Amino acid sequence: LFCCGSGGAEVAGLTNLTEIHDQISGMARCPYNPLHNSTALITSSGELYAATAMDFSGRDPAIYRSLGGLPPLRTAQYNSKWLNEPNFVSSYDIGNFTYFFFRENAVEHDCGRTVFSRAGRVCKNDIGGRFLLEDTWTTFMKARLNCSRPGEIPFNYNELQGTFYLPELELLYGIFTTNVNSIAASAVCAFNLSAIAQVFNGPFKYQENSRSAWLPYPNPNPDFQCGTIDSGSYVNLTQRNLQDAQKFLLMHEVVQPVVPVPYFMEDNVRFTHVAVDVVQGKDMLFHIIYLATEPVWEPGTHTVVGICC
Repeated sequence: LFCCGSGGAEVAGLTNLTEIHDQISGMARCPYNPLHNSTALITSSGELYAATAMDFSGRDPAIYRSLGGLPPLRTAQYNSKWLNEPNFVSSYDIGNFTYFFFRENAVEHDCGRTVFSRAGRVCKNDIGGRFLLEDTWTTFMKARLNCSRPGEIPFNYNELQGTFYLPELELLYGIFTTNVNSIAASAVCAFNLSAIAQVFNGPFKYQENSRSAWLPYPNPNPDFQCGTIDSGSYVNLTQRNLQDAQKFLLMHEVVQPVVPVPYFMEDNVRFTHVAVDVVQGKDMLFHIIYLATEPVWEPGTHTVVGICC
């Protein structure tokens, strides 16, 4: 059991565990402030992947790897094109990659300020760069998740609040809401892992400089599966070019849900958590979706709603 105790970055509040094997600093592993959203996981090989704020102010968010036998790595510091005031939601260890799901201010949105939901991923065998991107991920990419009510002008549920992954089906359920300053509304969308991977294999969205438009750019490594260099001065580094890794982070295409219409939509309520159970019916499988909600008219209360599809 690996857990965070109170006391800022130093464990000080653990008193009810029967045996504590070791204590380590919580810096870069859990947030300084309980109001900062974070997520973390430990892989079967012992690496800890954490997405959290690295400082008291919350101005230095990072996806950070520590422990285990691989070198510690993080996303680039103070670079809004990597992470732009993110709220981390969840993380999953899937195949060659560690996936992170979060929402952040959309750096590519030129007209005003808005929040987009993201799927991000890194290669688990990434060891960082050499001379360039040292101690930094060379395989970090991110893409937008779309959950919207279709129409001539779609109604977007832009803010991801929770996810639930069904590994046997490679299917991710997500709950999305409108912004807190907007009309309260929530929706449930589902995404195939193959659809997410397809977007990561597609073109990037790239901005030459701050005055340039965001344009699509061909992916130099389509179908990238975390291959590494076998020889030479860059041995064991991933096959992704380091200069490309600095510039190309955001995917051009948007991850679309399994069906164009959300499975479930509700106005005047905000979903906060989701869980899914797969139940065998007489002739088919049913997905029972449990939703925790925070009604707008009575803040602080929660209900659980079960629906099936």
